[in-house]
Amino acid sequence: MSSDGTLTFVPSVHYSPTHRRRTRETIRRERPDLVAVELDERRFERLESRVRATPADLLHELPPEMAVTYGTLRAIQQTVVRLYGFDPGKTEMETAIETAAELGIDVALVDDPIAETFDALSSRVGLETIPRTMIRAQFMGPKQRLDQFELLTLPFREIESGDDVQPAIDQLRWLLPEVAEVLIDRRDRAMATRLRALRRAGHDVVVVIGAGHHNGIRRVLEELEAADAMPEVDVPIRSPTREVTRIPIE
Repeated sequence: MSSDGTLTFVPSVHYSPTHRRRTRETIRRERPDLVAVELDERRFERLESRVRATPADLLHELPPEMAVTYGTLRAIQQTVVRLYGFDPGKTEMETAIETAAELGIDVALVDDPIAETFDALSSRVGLETIPRTMIRAQFMGPKQRLDQFELLTLPFREIESGDDVQPAIDQLRWLLPEVAEVLIDRRDRAMATRLRALRRAGHDVVVVIGAGHHNGIRRVLEELEAADAMPEVDVPIRSPTREVTRIPIE
């Protein structure tokens, strides 16, 4: 009989009230051994310290080029979130950690360190990225444009799995393959590897991840199972406090 644990996924839109509620309900229903979240140690520790990252903090913690890129992406993200009428400081990751704290459940941090991600991104993205993207956009076919329109008109509350946002991921790969490789594919591989380690250790885990990572993580998990591969990997596990603050999710 297998001693493997289980993985219960909650694919989500980070700032959606519907997904915050779904996250809370799933954790309370499943009562898992662990709650896995799309965070690394630095972002979790900042949450625990109750201090939000300022531009000065970013410049201190990251090389200048990375800090500027990181800050720019956060500003764009929060602007889009406000345009959709969401609270840019309230995420389903925060809800997951709050609920885990209420139930006395530890939290597994399965994402790559943010500094490593932006270091990889800075090595792949340069001044030539924008003109290349513009050229690729000119060759988008009718189906790609239709998928884009349908995604933009899909209410976030109706997103329940990676399949619902797959057209957006496919378009990102078409327009910005360099960015997709780092922000999506690389992190999918890393998170899937850590999740498999947790499952092989016998843990039952509720996994709260952005819907854009759902299909990729499942695909990598299937590949690891088929190959019976078990790379060595450390999974940081923390006991959250009951009082949490708002956290940025990149």
